[in-house]
Formats: sequence, C-alpha cells, structure tokens
Amino acid sequence: MEEFFQKTLFLKKRFIFKENGVDIEFSDRDGDFSMFIGFDRIASRNNVRINTKRKRLVLRYGLLAAALILARGLLTINTDFKTTIVVIALAVFIAGGAYAYYYFTQLKYYSVGLEDKKIFMVIYNKPSIAEAKEFLDELFERRKQYYRDEYFYINYENTKKSEADKMKWLRSEDVISDNEFNVVIDEINANVHD
Repeated sequence: MEEFFQKTLFLKKRFIFKENGVDIEFSDRDGDFSMFIGFDRIASRNNVRINTKRKRLVLRYGLLAAALILARGLLTINTDFKTTIVVIALAVFIAGGAYAYYYFTQLKYYSVGLEDKKIFMVIYNKPSIAEAKEFLDELFERRKQYYRDEYFYINYENTKKSEADKMKWLRSEDVISDNEFNVVIDEINANVHD
C-alpha cells in the first residue's frame, strides 16, 4: 500500500507513504491542509487509542431549545389546541434534528501518538474497519523498518554503554527480536571498547 484514502461527509484524508514518513493531506470545511510526519516522530504502537469526537454542545442546545418550546406549547394547551399541537411538533422536530446532527457528525478515530505528545487521527471505519486497521499495521511496519535501517548497526567508535542503550531502545520499540538483541549485545561486549 502506497496511499490510503478516507472520506466522511465533511472530511477527506489521503495518507501517502514516503521513505522516512507519511504525508497527510486533508480537506474539511476550513480548507485544504497537508503535513509530513516522519517515522521518528511517531510513538510506539502502544500509544494508539480509539476515541470518539462528538458534538455534545449541539445536542444539549438542541434539546434545551426543544424543551423550552415544548414548555411554551404546554402552557397554551387549555387555550389553543391547534397551536399546542404545532408547537409540540416543532419541539419534536428540533430535538430530532439536534440528535440526528449529533449522531451523524460524531467521528470515531484512532489517535496515533507522536513523540511530542501530539496526535494525528485515522478514521476508525473509513473506508472500512479492516482497511483502517491494515493501514495502521502498514504504518507501524514501515516505522519499524525505518528504525532498523537507521539504527540497527554497531558503531565501534562509540562506548559500550551507548551502543547497548541503543539496542535496548530498539528492543523496547519491538524493532529487533530478543535473539537479535542477544547476538548484538554479545558483539558489542566483545568488540566495542570503552
């Protein structure tokens, strides 16, 4: 996969894999934006969370307006029955519209953590749940390969401690296996001098 597309009613996203990161282009009501995120800025997969973004304020104000209109309608029930029915119907319509807007604009997404404690979002179910998960799998596999290519070597000019720390970090990021870690630590201990 070289590109991944996501689209909702109000948002379009396009992720393009590069050698050392991912370009993210998105369009929403505010316009078109793009950004590049390097693999070295993306935190480990343990920092991926599933969140839901909701417009609770719209729902609250819509239900409040509906309640006020309904109260107004109930005050006129003894004097004008037709007006009361119209007002009650209007209150139900406003409450239904507020709930529909709340329901259809909520957005479930993966928040992918970055090293600077920021996030970027991958929509949870667009184009499907399986495809979004496949994209995340690909993202973290490419991140792992980037770290292997950039850091999985022994610098014999460096100290044992710094080289061992680098390998421990690679192991903690699940970039290298336990077996690879043990082999490279033995090599560092045998051939790197303090």
